[in-house]
Amino acid sequence: MEQEDKIGIQVKEHGIVLVGGIFILGFSLFILVMGLCYPSGGGNRLVFALVLFLMMVCGVMVCITYFHRRLTVEEMNLCYVNAIGKRREFSLNDIGYCKLRIYGTKREAVVESLILYDLLGDKLCKLEMNMPGAREFLQYLLDNQVKTQWPGTEKQPRKVMEPMLMEKAICKEEIGKFVETFYEMISPVFTDWEKQHKRFDAQWEFGLAEYIQDDLLPEKDMWQWESSVSLKNGEELPEDYLCILEAYLMRGEEHVMDRKGRVVGFLSPCIWQSRSYQVGESRRIRRPDETYLRESIQTQLTVLAKELPKHPYHTEYLTLRHELKKAVGRSEEPFLKDEKS
Repeated sequence: MEQEDKIGIQVKEHGIVLVGGIFILGFSLFILVMGLCYPSGGGNRLVFALVLFLMMVCGVMVCITYFHRRLTVEEMNLCYVNAIGKRREFSLNDIGYCKLRIYGTKREAVVESLILYDLLGDKLCKLEMNMPGAREFLQYLLDNQVKTQWPGTEKQPRKVMEPMLMEKAICKEEIGKFVETFYEMISPVFTDWEKQHKRFDAQWEFGLAEYIQDDLLPEKDMWQWESSVSLKNGEELPEDYLCILEAYLMRGEEHVMDRKGRVVGFLSPCIWQSRSYQVGESRRIRRPDETYLRESIQTQLTVLAKELPKHPYHTEYLTLRHELKKAVGRSEEPFLKDEKS
């Protein structure tokens, strides 16, 4: 592995922790000054001094925690330093599993923290997900196949709103088959939406578009993006390759536009290549879980159906600056709008 591909991650306390510690110290000093300048004859000075002392100790400890507590990862070697500066070194092979603590509703929740355990089930360390570098570290654990658990049952699994937990690795040869299966699975979702919302008198134009990251210019609307890649059999994927499902709302041959002049539609990444955090691997081709992706698209369609009656729209005839396809990874005819299979 090249030097620049070596894995190095640091998880540390958020800057707000230091701000909080300084605030506590400053507030304590303010109370001390006010107490000295305007002493109270009826107050218990011993209690006052004790409370003030505890507040200052708390502020100091919070500041110390900011400078001490961190997790450092270098390839397979990890080092955790706790709030009082005690070090604990271990390797990737020492990790038995990772347990996620989550909060939210029974059906939808977000990750609050992660706890690492060794092979014997003893706790190694705990990290909050709002710490800088924590999500990068979670990706490191997932890429290295560390077992990850979170609360839930088989009958009613708790849905965690963390996309990386739903990602799967895929090899280049599997892209074509996955995309073909995904397209067949998702087509009825759009067809059902059209049937359920006939009052809109609208249809969906949807298909797959291939890009590299630099093609996705934020100042342009998505129909204006120009693709600089078209994956064929035997070709290597660009390092920042993206395959995206794009969907545009149509009325006849014209695109539906909002009052800001942007097309009404959405996109969902279905294949992408990014850096791998697996030891010994530099890049990884990723895809989301099919069920997760379908549910995500269904959610976007549901939200759009609720928003459409609330805002004014108009239609324009547009020509997309890129192809929408039904398959990638091989020669394919462009997407035809009247084909809804």
